[in-house]
Amino acid sequence: MRKLERQVIVKVTGKAADLLERTEVTAEVAKSERDLNGKGRVLLRPSGTEPLLRVIVEGEDGVQVKMWAEKIAEAVKRAGL
Repeated sequence: MRKLERQVIVKVTGKAADLLERTEVTAEVAKSERDLNGKGRVLLRPSGTEPLLRVIVEGEDGVQVKMWAEKIAEAVKRAGL
């Protein structure tokens, strides 16, 4: 298994219910996965103890990883989280 060089975590405050069904969010995640082209991963993880969602993006290119983490976090905010 290869090691991914960069990881960015963005915390978005709010409830994460039904998040994966929101078109705005799923569209950004799909775009990011296509752009990472198998050289990274995206994880949306609700906190079990706080009202927040962690947007985690990993990949080889730090600039690309940061850009997608921020874009997905903005999509989550627009979706009403």
